[in-house]
Amino acid sequence: MDGPIFGLCSMLTLAGTAIALIRAVTQRRRNNDYYRVARHAHVLALASSFVGSMLAIPAVADVADRATTAELSSLVSDIAAVIFCASLQVLIIDWEYDELPHDISIACRIGFVVVVSGLLIWQFRRTNPARLNLDLSTSYAQVSDVRTYMLTYLSFFAAAGAEVAMRATRLARGAWERGLTASIGLAVAAAGATLGVLYAVSRGGYVLAYESGHAWPLALDNVVSPALAGLSIAGVAAGLSIAVLSNSRRSQPLRRSVNV
Repeated sequence: MDGPIFGLCSMLTLAGTAIALIRAVTQRRRNNDYYRVARHAHVLALASSFVGSMLAIPAVADVADRATTAELSSLVSDIAAVIFCASLQVLIIDWEYDELPHDISIACRIGFVVVVSGLLIWQFRRTNPARLNLDLSTSYAQVSDVRTYMLTYLSFFAAAGAEVAMRATRLARGAWERGLTASIGLAVAAAGATLGVLYAVSRGGYVLAYESGHAWPLALDNVVSPALAGLSIAGVAAGLSIAVLSNSRRSQPLRRSVNV
């Protein structure tokens, strides 16, 4: 089931990346400074999501692993997902704030990316999938190092998704009061981020349940979790693209000067 789901996500995010990149170049030529950080974050979010989705396709992952080392595709895909989440946080924050906390908040998200990515790389090296011939997935939840690796990644994913969902919902509510089309896109993005949280809860819940000896069937997790992840990627990518394209036609920015 992973192949078709993430294959569609790859095509969607590739198209979104191309659109976002063209728009960023166009706005730069016009010397438009509104949402400069958000435009770059939007491109990075979609590009990293494309990379992560491609490497989540089993056939692509097998080719990549044979060319490099076992499960390196999973590590790169997970780090791409971390970058995706952090880029969404930066994008939303840049839309909301125009004061000092805005810069500090962005710096904090970048710092979290470095820390979480470093932890994942360290845990990957400690687990050593090539030597033990295992996957960094719920199929090997009986291995404690695999559980630790997955919970590190999923915890950040859930926290970032929850923040994006709340901030996007707040922006959508404010935009709706002014009758903006962007509010529809933000609402879709908030729904997608919520599905991302549900994905992290579903997959992380299985890992915790397995550790306590009360895990549900693995086959169920292998159906539910990829579906939630795919819907999350599609919702966030489509929703933010709608909001970005709609907002680019406005003469004034959506940003509000409020404190974090």
